[in-house]
Amino acid sequence: MKILFMADFSITASDILENKKVFDSYEDVEVDVIEVNLGETKEERASYILRTEQEGPEWTSVPEEVLEKVKDAEILITDFAAVGKEIMDAAKKLKLIGVLRSGVENVNLEEAKRRGIDVICSPGRVAAPVADYTVALMIAETRNIVRSNLVSSQGEWKIRFRNFPYSHNMAGKTVGIIGFGNIGQMVAARLKPFGMNLVAYEEYMPSEKVQKLGAQPVSLDTLLRISDYVTIHARLCEATRGMIGKEEFAKMKKTAIFVNTARAGLVDEDALIWALQNDEIGGAALDVFAQEPISRDNPLLKMDNVTLTPHLAGTTSNVGSNSFAVIMEDLDRYFKGQPLKNKR
Repeated sequence: MKILFMADFSITASDILENKKVFDSYEDVEVDVIEVNLGETKEERASYILRTEQEGPEWTSVPEEVLEKVKDAEILITDFAAVGKEIMDAAKKLKLIGVLRSGVENVNLEEAKRRGIDVICSPGRVAAPVADYTVALMIAETRNIVRSNLVSSQGEWKIRFRNFPYSHNMAGKTVGIIGFGNIGQMVAARLKPFGMNLVAYEEYMPSEKVQKLGAQPVSLDTLLRISDYVTIHARLCEATRGMIGKEEFAKMKKTAIFVNTARAGLVDEDALIWALQNDEIGGAALDVFAQEPISRDNPLLKMDNVTLTPHLAGTTSNVGSNSFAVIMEDLDRYFKGQPLKNKR
């Protein structure tokens, strides 16, 4: 049985080779690696990822060496590299596709299903660091940490900023969590010791379970109206694309802080800019953008009521090993003929 890993800039060939020993306990398993170039510069790689997120995997062609390598693979593991019809046509023996992330927009799921190819992912591989980062952004925007660092480094002693009237203690404030999966639940767990009120909107989870996990289940409309912080952690799909727009921002408190460490496509960025420019909300803390790297003429760069970071929430030194640990659980089930846990 051949397993082919597609290594890109995020999960490198050396990362894969370091973890290759986990397959030693399985008989007749051959591990092969091919490096896939998603772009020469970080801008090109970011563009590749964003376009795949928006359009799916079929927009890009596949290098001949990849098509040759995949011919005899039963299992194909990828991170950001696209897996579409072209690869599936070449991979006549393919039975399983694994994605080393929770998102699977880089795989043609419909085509895989039609061919009887299972697709698994790695939910939770960056859940903890993203949850940590989300809370950090909430604090940074509320207490002006980034802004005060900037002015202090320029020799200015400034203690009052635009949001001073609502730069409050977080205890007793309400946090609305949109999407109560792994990351949403971890955000709730981290905020509970702050003494905050936690409400959550999760369309695919029974209210009793949401409550058991530490949040009060509410409708999206209610969440938007009552929350002092709105943080979004929903999965991006056609149903959720642009789910937060002008109408939703208009429902929020004038002092509310909006946080997005999930996917840019969940939010209408023009509507967010409108809300910030017109004081419809108090501020925002953003790690994802409609165009990445963010364009130099983006109005967000000139605003004093936003905290911006360059898609760092899930970036930690041990993300590769976390990914392998999660996906190996399902690969072990596959080898043993057991039901897959993280099947999409």
